[in-house]
Amino acid sequence: MSIAVFNINDAGIQLTVDNELVRTSPGVAVLNNNSLLTGEEASKNVKLLPRWTNNRFWSQLNTNPLPNSTEQVRHHADIAFAHLEDLWLPVSKEVSDVILIVPGYYHNTDLGLLLGIAHECGMPVKGIVDQSVIAASNLPLRSNIIHLDVHLHSFTLTQISNQGVLSRKNVKTILETGLSTLLDRWANIIASQFIQTTRFDPMHNADTEQQLFDLLPDWIRNLQDSNTHSFSVKAAGTEHSVAISQESLLKACTPLYPQIVQAIRSEIVANEPASLLLSHRLQGFPGLKESLKLVANLEIIDLPEEKANDSAATHNATIIDDGGTVSHVVQLGTGELATPTKQETSTTGATHILWRHQATAIGKALSIDADLSAGPRFSNDPAFTLYARNNQIMIECSATDTIKINGAAVDPDRPLKPGDQIELAGDQLTLISVPQDG
Repeated sequence: MSIAVFNINDAGIQLTVDNELVRTSPGVAVLNNNSLLTGEEASKNVKLLPRWTNNRFWSQLNTNPLPNSTEQVRHHADIAFAHLEDLWLPVSKEVSDVILIVPGYYHNTDLGLLLGIAHECGMPVKGIVDQSVIAASNLPLRSNIIHLDVHLHSFTLTQISNQGVLSRKNVKTILETGLSTLLDRWANIIASQFIQTTRFDPMHNADTEQQLFDLLPDWIRNLQDSNTHSFSVKAAGTEHSVAISQESLLKACTPLYPQIVQAIRSEIVANEPASLLLSHRLQGFPGLKESLKLVANLEIIDLPEEKANDSAATHNATIIDDGGTVSHVVQLGTGELATPTKQETSTTGATHILWRHQATAIGKALSIDADLSAGPRFSNDPAFTLYARNNQIMIECSATDTIKINGAAVDPDRPLKPGDQIELAGDQLTLISVPQDG
């Protein structure tokens, strides 16, 4: 008999059996007359059957009566049962043990209800493990670990201590905006470009709107480093194509990324190195990694799609209690402590920024407020940020039209060097190099 692992994340519940990915099923439900559609089938009908949809039943798992309830669907637990049963039944005859991977924001009440639903489905659940802890297992990581994940309606940040044993410390919901909102924003950006370029509106017709939303997740995941990307939609036998710039798609994320960066900084002790684990669900998010690189001493690691599920199957003996009790595992003795390599500091590159007679160290990153009346000072909403990349100093601006470098427009891809002058609001700052001996 086999071991099945269910990774509960409403952006896409993963089911693996003996380390083989069987399905990835989004947490979406659609009511078509008296038939409740869930997962992939529901997702493909959201725009075709828009009258009754629900994509919050996993993030708000409860038995509170729904305002538009039916005899079949009374509350979110009913929908979760239908979704879980749809995943379970095709593999039920070959599976003897089930492990559930759950998000960190699930509390005892959520876990109890989830176990009850699984029991009603006939699932032999033998263990429950935290999503971030199992994702971090058996990786050479620093002592301070942060796991960043996205759900349909939120971003979560989990802090993990690594002393050879991985221990979950705290979980934060850092944004009440998630993948669902971002997909809507990206779809609107792409649709607007279609209208401007081809006069074709993919949102005008339910079939093409559904097609756009079906294609969008793969489009985002497969974004490359090139500045523009081609998107195509077929309608009435005609293929409509449009080129979208990274910058255009980035606009949907601009309000979110500074909050994510600040939340990560708040979880890191100053000057202490940390490892950031990026969920595979964040793959392709335009500009995300560039924003995360502004955090000093942060090692960014992309997690493979099936990392958590594979690790849960590998460590099933630890997760499953021999006594028959289903435990919620938030600590695993599978941590590997990595020693970060010490980066050499360049003595010839820029190390400080000079304002009048005051020199301020750049370090790994330095965010400067637009108000220089009292000198350069840190800001959560900076006019620009200087950051180190490969022993070079780069600049990131929130408003390039108000900042000039050496009298010219800002080029974010050009490294800055000692002697370069940054002009901001009629004031001037100069990049200088200070030797290590001062």
